[in-house]
Amino acid sequence: MKRVVTAFDLLASVSEMSRLAGGKLENVYRTGAGYLFKFAGGFVAVTKFRVSLTGIVPEKTHEGAETLRGLFRDERLLAVSMPRFDRIAEFVFPTGRLVAELLEPFNIVAVREGRVVWLMHSYKGKDRAVVPGAAYAYPPAVFVDALSADVEELAKAIDPSDLRRSLIRRLGTGPELADELIARAGESPRDIAAEFKTLIERVRAGALEPTVCIKGGVPVTVMPIRPVSLNCDEYKSFDSFWSALDFYFSPMELEATAAQATQGIAQRRKRLEASIKELEEKIPEYRSEAAKLKAVAHKLLVYKVEIEEALAGRESSIRVVNVDASKIRIELPEGGGVELKKGVPLGRQITELFEKAKELEEKARKAEQVLEKLRKELSALEEQQRRAEEALKASAKVVAKRSWFEKFHWTVTTGRRPVIGGRDASQNEAVVRRYLKDHYFFFHADIPGASAVAAPPMDDPLEILQVAQFAAAYSRAWKIGIHAVDVYYVRGEQVSKQPPSGQYLAKGSFMVYGKREYVRHIRLELAVGCRRDGDVYRAVAAPPKSAPLLAERYVVVTPGNKEKGKLAKELAEKWGGCPVDEIAATLPGPSRISEEGRGAPMPWEEVEQIFATW
Repeated sequence: MKRVVTAFDLLASVSEMSRLAGGKLENVYRTGAGYLFKFAGGFVAVTKFRVSLTGIVPEKTHEGAETLRGLFRDERLLAVSMPRFDRIAEFVFPTGRLVAELLEPFNIVAVREGRVVWLMHSYKGKDRAVVPGAAYAYPPAVFVDALSADVEELAKAIDPSDLRRSLIRRLGTGPELADELIARAGESPRDIAAEFKTLIERVRAGALEPTVCIKGGVPVTVMPIRPVSLNCDEYKSFDSFWSALDFYFSPMELEATAAQATQGIAQRRKRLEASIKELEEKIPEYRSEAAKLKAVAHKLLVYKVEIEEALAGRESSIRVVNVDASKIRIELPEGGGVELKKGVPLGRQITELFEKAKELEEKARKAEQVLEKLRKELSALEEQQRRAEEALKASAKVVAKRSWFEKFHWTVTTGRRPVIGGRDASQNEAVVRRYLKDHYFFFHADIPGASAVAAPPMDDPLEILQVAQFAAAYSRAWKIGIHAVDVYYVRGEQVSKQPPSGQYLAKGSFMVYGKREYVRHIRLELAVGCRRDGDVYRAVAAPPKSAPLLAERYVVVTPGNKEKGKLAKELAEKWGGCPVDEIAATLPGPSRISEEGRGAPMPWEEVEQIFATW
């Protein structure tokens, strides 16, 4: 069963991750299995199992990722590459690069100006040293590099007398790909080399057939091509290789996370299990020894008179043998013997045997009580561990495939009209340049520093009010604590990025010409909620009146003094499902909750259809 991606798998993964190039690294998180990188175009999981795009976000934290986040956050990704045909992936940024080594020991290394500035683990071996401040070098190459070598070079490395072994040892294919190449190309080294290069070029070009092989109901491997060499009960196909990797590796990652998170419980369980095993062995021993002592005491009691006669030197059926200066041995008529102390009355020795047997029985009784207590403690720990593992698995959220409008502030009016607004100056620019049609309406709070909001034309004053509320909420007025602001709106044709002669417009700024229509004294309030679409949870924002159309549960917030990160965490715990960072992204700033509500949201497909009319 595959436990880590192969170099061939990683090549396919790098091909998919390359689409992130040009986007910013928005955040870095620590997870139980490794690290999670949030790029503008999606998430990347870097764990000991794989490096790939991912649609599953496990429980995450900023702790342990602070330095790494400080190094590259908000930088644009220039490229994702594979320096050679090996399990090494590299993320290149303007100020440095991040290298993920899936070799033993698994490591992530941040490099600037050729030197290590951060790493998961320091490493010193015969081949190299990877320590802070040292010059970074890749692990020594042990294979012919299939990415740069031509067919002839690859063919020379393949031993015709031992095809599989040479593919694994000289070309680094691993057993899985070696078997696949032989199954596809036969036993000619040159044909195998040509097939190898063909597959590499196919994968580099993104021509993938992501497949998971399932045997006996259990996934046993995942490949970026449909294998012909494997005898599978079922071949499960996927639209992307990263989703196949999610399907295959996320259970392993969750298992590793659970094992780490419950390490303390596991250690306590181990100690309890050892104590229970010891008691389970001791209790029968105590009882067995007590039974033996009582049996001996009873025999001595039966033959007490005869033994005393023998000890006195008189004729008896008992034979007495000296053992040493302190002990004698008596031979009983039915066979067997018992050692006794010299000079100690027989009656006292019989009493001592009964008392010792009683002590052992008491020990056994108390041990059974302790054993029962330990078993209950173990059962409670097992339940605690089970719940912790289930909670961790439940915390892993499926990331939604984002529609185009979700990168903006977005909402829907009660009349089911789509609305978008810029999150920053760059997005304000995009809203005006790309999405604001001449006959559409442009809304803006009458205060510097506000979202540029666009919507189709509308006649209903209530809908106009709702869009104005949305524009007012995402303005500087919220952050500075103003509770009401005027909002104006104009037709798109009145908005221009062309400044008057001799003047300059900053990024995100624009000129508005002609008459403005005002909606006065708009109260700053916004509904923020959570919706579930299958396995996907989404945080949404809306004017209070249209919130029931979008969210199952929501709150109406107004400017307040609770930091949005803290409020987002409270709401995430209360609602369950929606990620904290997504809820925080919908909050305009420090807030307070004024009311709560529930809705019956329209299907997500209907939301997408509304925005498809843009």
